[in-house]
Amino acid sequence: MKKRIESIMRVASYRRVSSDEQAKHGDSLRDQEERTLEYINNHDNMVLAGIFTDDGISGQKLERDDFQRLMDAVKSDEIDLIIFTKLDRWFRSLRHYLNTQAILEEHNVCWTAIDQPYFDTSTPHGRAFVAQSMMWAELEAQNDGIRIVDVFKNKVKYGEVISGKVPRGYRIENKHLILSEEAPAIYDSILYFLKTQSLNGTIKYMRSQHGITMTLANFKDSILRNTKYTGKFRDNDSFCPRLISDEEWNEIQKILDSNLNIKSSQRYPYIFSGLLVCDECGYKLTGCKINVYTKRKSGKEYRYQYPGYECKRFQAYKECCNGGEIREQKIEDYLLTHIREELQSYIAEYSNQNKNRIDNRARKNAIRKKLDRLKELYVDELISLDEYKVDRAKYLEELESLPDIIESPVDFTKITELLNSDFETVYATFDNEEKRRFWRTIIKEIRITKSTNRQRTFKIFF
Repeated sequence: MKKRIESIMRVASYRRVSSDEQAKHGDSLRDQEERTLEYINNHDNMVLAGIFTDDGISGQKLERDDFQRLMDAVKSDEIDLIIFTKLDRWFRSLRHYLNTQAILEEHNVCWTAIDQPYFDTSTPHGRAFVAQSMMWAELEAQNDGIRIVDVFKNKVKYGEVISGKVPRGYRIENKHLILSEEAPAIYDSILYFLKTQSLNGTIKYMRSQHGITMTLANFKDSILRNTKYTGKFRDNDSFCPRLISDEEWNEIQKILDSNLNIKSSQRYPYIFSGLLVCDECGYKLTGCKINVYTKRKSGKEYRYQYPGYECKRFQAYKECCNGGEIREQKIEDYLLTHIREELQSYIAEYSNQNKNRIDNRARKNAIRKKLDRLKELYVDELISLDEYKVDRAKYLEELESLPDIIESPVDFTKITELLNSDFETVYATFDNEEKRRFWRTIIKEIRITKSTNRQRTFKIFF
């Protein structure tokens, strides 16, 4: 390798744009490259050591691919000088600048902003001036971020899209989301999921019936968890046309939350997966096979397997005193025998407790005290007659609009219809998937514990 002439400087050209700056300022990557290469060509003692480019990355971020590559070249002593067009192409964070400057000084590397030649890192005064300038560049970048957030907030307020990403079943027209020709197929697929409660089954249904191919994760996250299908987005409840009702949305979330405890790879469809909780330790009960050994008269031993459940903590650590296994059939028999009386007790208990009762009397008393204080302010001539009238009218209107007690009872219509039906006969015709859906529609959780006689007891929550 030839010995490098001391007067020759190995120069790296660095260029960067963030996602919106190219359009806003015209400071494109091509313009930056042309100006830096022209700068090198105009200096006889400079040779190009490499062009490093970060496209669409903020100057406040240190994790930039080509910037890291440039730093590797600096640490390998392959660079003498780094040039770029302006200081804010280099950094917009004072902390990142100071950390990087320490590395450059360790390897005797200087830099210059060719459009701002008064920045000079070879002198103490120059470095101090750069550090001060970086502080203002960082402040400007942060203010830009605040302005962007405000712009997005305003767009959402008026129902305007803030990105080109559109939910399936919608399209953009005049900056607003409207339903597309695909909307009926998406809605039909959502209804299919509500009916079957099966993610895998719905994915297959969408592909076979509507020719729509999606991954399970994409269907769950971009459709079933997407509030835009209810017409809501952030603080705007009327952001776009709704595709599903609030009731359908709430039911979907309930199903998805229950499915978090069910392994998609389960071969046997355990009826109570996701519903059973150990009352001793709070861990979920998972499905398992229970082995039962029986001896025949001939002396030969036979093994039978039954579906059942076991506490996770006992299964893994043998620490839970609930322990052991419980057969699925035992739980099912208990529910079919006691579910009617449990539901009737739940309705009676809720009605007696008035759980959703709202008492506004304290709030109304507070408003009356405000009226008294307002009157005192007027009498003491601290407010004008017009101010007194306006505020008094506002308080009186609020006072009259509030009833003392607001009763907001739970709708027991579906439970009442169930109790009035012969659901036990219909239940006997269900397969395990249908049984699982049936219990989830009425039960939130079943807690299992041991009583003093070592028998299991069940606490049902609706």
